[in-house]
Amino acid sequence: MMLAAIPCDTGSSFSDLCLWIQDRDPSGVLGPIASRLLAPVIVFVIIVVCGRLIRRLFARTPALARDPQVRTLVHNVITALMYVFALLAALVAAGLSISVLLTFGGLTSLAVGLAFQDVLRNLLAGIFLLVEQPFKIGDWITVDTYSGAVQTIQLRTTALRTADGRLAIVPNLACFSHAVINHSAFDHRRFTVSLRVARQKNLAEVLPRAAELLGKNRSLAKNPAPAVSAQLDGEEFVIHCQYWLDYRAYDSDEVAADVAASLAELGMKP
Repeated sequence: MMLAAIPCDTGSSFSDLCLWIQDRDPSGVLGPIASRLLAPVIVFVIIVVCGRLIRRLFARTPALARDPQVRTLVHNVITALMYVFALLAALVAAGLSISVLLTFGGLTSLAVGLAFQDVLRNLLAGIFLLVEQPFKIGDWITVDTYSGAVQTIQLRTTALRTADGRLAIVPNLACFSHAVINHSAFDHRRFTVSLRVARQKNLAEVLPRAAELLGKNRSLAKNPAPAVSAQLDGEEFVIHCQYWLDYRAYDSDEVAADVAASLAELGMKP
């Protein structure tokens, strides 16, 4: 069964193309279809190309180049707006009325909003997280029962790399509505080295001497000053040496080993 030929629209900008295709198409269908689809496709492609150029220009600005978090937000927002606007412009170029699009868009937004409430809430939470920046990519955070280094912050989820090398995908709503502990927010962090000392040792001499040795360690922060405390554990005392360290400038494990080695002369042992 042959399809009925569709006449070319002589008022169309691509009427010549339609006639050219019809001369070579016995069915007489491909010409009108191609002429009607060409304008929406061209409009869609032009808007997408322009959107990508704008996105690249924004990505090269100094403010965005320094902050990957803001760059992610701008990239995602421009991409979403680009495709939405390109789709609407293509439909208008295809001959669809703007009023029909607005009515359909309103009904669709209502239906999508009701059906995907959690998705939309996570999207909004992701935008707020990228704007407020309670944590950044590379920070070590704890959210609810999950702890890890932030790998990516998307509009819907935040990816964490846990201490044992696993990937935890946390919904942004959890990061937004729960308490978040950012372990990397400050340069200095408190560390504790605990050592044992024989009970017969005189703590009145051991504790000041331990504090003096900690004060001589140039890697440790002077404010707050290191603190030393003792606790009785069975037949021995446990000495807790607490100090603050710029963990970005020094290796915390090497400093802990150095502290333990310097206190070994006092008869302390791990």
